[in-house]
Amino acid sequence: MTHDDRRFDAWSRSYERSWAQTLFFAPVQRSLVAAVSGQARPGRVLDIGCGTGRLLDRLGSSMPGASLAGIDRSAGMLAAARRMRPNLHLARGSAEALPYPDGAFDLVTTTLSFHHWSDKASALVEIRRVLSPGGLLALADPATDDLPGWPGVLRAVLRRDRHMIPLKERHRLLEGAGLRVRKVTRAFHGRWVPLTLAERPAPPI
Repeated sequence: MTHDDRRFDAWSRSYERSWAQTLFFAPVQRSLVAAVSGQARPGRVLDIGCGTGRLLDRLGSSMPGASLAGIDRSAGMLAAARRMRPNLHLARGSAEALPYPDGAFDLVTTTLSFHHWSDKASALVEIRRVLSPGGLLALADPATDDLPGWPGVLRAVLRRDRHMIPLKERHRLLEGAGLRVRKVTRAFHGRWVPLTLAERPAPPI
């Protein structure tokens, strides 16, 4: 078990009541839901780093009838998600080794989780594999490019994360995995947290 896993297991007991839900996580999640509405097919959805399932709840409200699946490394987070949201299809695992068949999802999402992934290149290859042709990835995560504009306390916290990368490097990894970047916006108050929409190209007809 990694330090991150232990930290999130401990946090799972108070995660739903955390100040970060209202001030940080919720705005980012709402931006992602707005960005994929009308862009993605309301079919099979996977959220990587799903925590207690709050983003999946929002996606379900926006996409009635969608099949909602989540994966997380933290057993504590998944236990909380199962108690509060028994309608979700949940699994424990990592982005680098997704336990799903090829082409299983029409939409893959991840918010504020990408910087925790130890092998981002392998994880993005896995995401392309589980996306159906024409399927969409929505990835919202801080980038080092954003740091000079962040408020002081948040900037100090984010700078401690050695796994955070520039947006240009994110997009290089996406393209290297065979995913095509379609659009980039900002998920947090229109200024921070780049939100990248990328698709698995459909084969030519």
